[in-house]
Amino acid sequence: MSPYVIFGLAMLGIVIFSLVVTGNLAANFNDRAKRDMKSALEPLAEQLGGEVILDEAKVDGRYNGQITAGQVVPGPGGMGRLFQTTYIEPAGGSSWKAVVRRPKTEGEDWERTFEGADGFSATLQDQVYGLLDALLPYPGWFELRYDPEAGALTLTRAMQSRRDVPTAERFALYLQTLEQAGAVNRAAQADAGVATAPS
Repeated sequence: MSPYVIFGLAMLGIVIFSLVVTGNLAANFNDRAKRDMKSALEPLAEQLGGEVILDEAKVDGRYNGQITAGQVVPGPGGMGRLFQTTYIEPAGGSSWKAVVRRPKTEGEDWERTFEGADGFSATLQDQVYGLLDALLPYPGWFELRYDPEAGALTLTRAMQSRRDVPTAERFALYLQTLEQAGAVNRAAQADAGVATAPS
């Protein structure tokens, strides 16, 4: 047999072996990632009395009677990952969004922005800022958004890694923050004369 044929068969064998090994490693890595995600999400689902939807990296349930979900979602343009907690609390009215950033450098001013209808309650801004400030004992950012069409408040933060799902204790703080924000929002919408009746 020609040495070229032997060499070709040897190379083919190496390629097939490499593909099998790589496939097994990828499958094991994927299984481990799913197990890690499930174990991280289960304590959150327990707080909502709900379930883990592993394929969506999501937990669904209720918090004090209100439909609530937590989910890992891709960042803008597919860059990075975000963790979003959504709390259904329909109050009608106008949409708004607040973002608070705590800088890495000690002593630098925090960045706070609020987008909403002109003349919207300044009290709402201050109260929302206070809620978000309390979630930032370390550098980072949080966004809190209200969508009147969906009747939902959504709290968003960046994840530092794929394993950076909030602990049960941190998730409990997110839920409390959203519940408080729901009450603050309803009062502000009522002051503006556009709130719906309490659900």
